Amino acid sequence: MTEARADSIVRSRNDALRDSLRAETHDVHERLHRHRGLAAVQSGMIDRRAYTALLGRLYGFYRPFETADQIALDRTGWLESDLAALGVDSLTCAALPRCAALPSGPSCEYRLGARYVVEGSALGGRSLGRQLDGLLGAGVVAGRRFFTGHGAATGDVWRGYLADLASVPDEALKHAAVIEGAIQTFAIFEQWLEGWDDGDD
Repeated sequence: MTEARADSIVRSRNDALRDSLRAETHDVHERLHRHRGLAAVQSGMIDRRAYTALLGRLYGFYRPFETADQIALDRTGWLESDLAALGVDSLTCAALPRCAALPSGPSCEYRLGARYVVEGSALGGRSLGRQLDGLLGAGVVAGRRFFTGHGAATGDVWRGYLADLASVPDEALKHAAVIEGAIQTFAIFEQWLEGWDDGDD
């Protein structure tokens, strides 16, 4: 078998894993688009109180997520910065409820699937960030750091994630673990966001 042919087969198998992730998480992804808080950001109609509550809820997910997934606390830091810009002091931030449903010590494949949730959401986050001009002011970064994320490098970060995904061996159990990580993380995230506004969702 030629090297080019081997590379083509590997790409095809990796595309199949990515397609499976997309298909298995499609419904929950669409529901999250309609989540009241996120939809209010997208429409530019969220007020300061609700936006602060939403960021606080996101913080309660991303802080334990990044710790459990053993990745840099980038989103945690961005959310802390945004909350501070909105007047939430460090003691109040530290006391925010944290999601306790995330598993500890999952396999590397499961963690990779879990990252599909957050790395994919970053692609849409930039669009959400642009809708905050009415609330925060045009061109103001403070308060929307989480949604701007890696900025112009967001595409590069996503391609880096896809490269990690492509490195998963073509083994059914490993692929299943990746998909399970994405499905379960989406489910945990969706359930956690239900309490974003004092349980009034």
